[in-house]
Amino acid sequence: MLKTVVIVGSGAAGIGAALTLVDKNYRVILLEKGDKFGGASMFGAQGLFAVESKYQTGIDYTVADAYQELIDYTHHRSNSRITKAILEKSAETIDWLDQHGLQTELVNNTQEAHQKKPRTYHQYIDKFNGFNKLIQYFQAKGGRLLTKTAGKKILMENGQIIGIQVIRNGTEETIECQVIIIADGGFIGNKKLVKQHLTINFNNLYSMGERKATGDGIEMLAKIGADISQPPLFENHAASVVSSKNPKWHNETVFSLTNVPFLWVDSSGKRFTNEDICYDFALWGNATYVAGGYYYFLLDQKIIDYLKENSLNWTDSFERTFKTLRHKPMTHKIGPFAKIDSDLAEAINENTAWKADNLIDLSKKMMVPINNLNETVKNYNALVATGKDTDLYKADKFMKFSVGQEPFYAIKACSTSLGTIGGVAVDEKFNVLSPNNRAIPGAFAAGNTAAGGMYDDSYPTIEGLSCAFAWNSGRLAGEAAEDFLSK
Repeated sequence: MLKTVVIVGSGAAGIGAALTLVDKNYRVILLEKGDKFGGASMFGAQGLFAVESKYQTGIDYTVADAYQELIDYTHHRSNSRITKAILEKSAETIDWLDQHGLQTELVNNTQEAHQKKPRTYHQYIDKFNGFNKLIQYFQAKGGRLLTKTAGKKILMENGQIIGIQVIRNGTEETIECQVIIIADGGFIGNKKLVKQHLTINFNNLYSMGERKATGDGIEMLAKIGADISQPPLFENHAASVVSSKNPKWHNETVFSLTNVPFLWVDSSGKRFTNEDICYDFALWGNATYVAGGYYYFLLDQKIIDYLKENSLNWTDSFERTFKTLRHKPMTHKIGPFAKIDSDLAEAINENTAWKADNLIDLSKKMMVPINNLNETVKNYNALVATGKDTDLYKADKFMKFSVGQEPFYAIKACSTSLGTIGGVAVDEKFNVLSPNNRAIPGAFAAGNTAAGGMYDDSYPTIEGLSCAFAWNSGRLAGEAAEDFLSK
């Protein structure tokens, strides 16, 4: 009888596992809860990390270098074998994607803080068409993609997996199989679970993650004895100005102003970081999260008047990301913003910004202690006058604007997450582990559902790493599943 593998989730990890197994002529069924495959790897990401790929000729950066960088970043609290396995697989995965229909190109690192680092970011070429080719290949090899189908319960008998209960188009069905690979992207779409694991107020978290990722896979694996004791992480990424009235609200002027290092204060009215951290998205996200999940950046009328008429030679922290995608040259400027007055008025109307004629009234609207805010602004203005940030060491070029001419503005930026990382313990072959560190036969987890991997308490700053983890962990899980089935 032809052996069957069911893969829950059709993002990078799921597709990686699915193609690996159909290439070995197994019967593979790929489940997708929604009506579109691809997940965050297609709709959110633009590429992935790889080291020693065919495109990196002449770049002096090896698997060993990347391994040491990651292990040092996590203070050796991550899983060294998983880290090494992902890195060693990464170059081959670039070739493998190309062979299966999704081409990539090596581009510059997309964040300003990383421009002196070796180039490791492999951007998708013709992304949506490439993903279509992957699925077409999968189906041509006999794989089945079932959309609008969610996993419900893994079925076991005498310690062996025998099937999975699913909800397909609203109807419960059972699919017989010998192997389950969970690759459904964590739980960022599950409000209850997110609240349970957050250390900030849920209302201050803006999710850019996959809404269909609701932790179904973690729950199913827990019920068959998986170890889910390791706390999951939030993939902190920059900060966002969001409207409580309209989640889809977006204002390009306010977006740009958020992405440069003006004066930032936390909920106590104090500075909490050197604001040019905005040029490294993961660290920016971490700083925002530990500040309580939000901060305010401050502007005064003098800044507003300047930006209305002049461009500013400060790089929008997201400019390189967007310009790289479109192969356009950088400007390293923001503004001028001819509509800045009306754009700020719109932000005020959306309850994301506040305006006042003096700092006392502004502090009341911000709900921060006036003494702290006064002292912060006074000290910051004194530092601007010297051109040196001897407080938190922001680069000199950004010590340009004091905050002294009324009226004053405060704009709130909230913690932003790309998703959750972890939940289910795995080994370097992505076998699901029980609390006694033993593999559960036939159960595998990959992508953002897998815990104990390349992270400890923070998403590393290497660009494209979570997407690389997804593709490579999916492929490794597929290979381990093949090994299990062949015995």
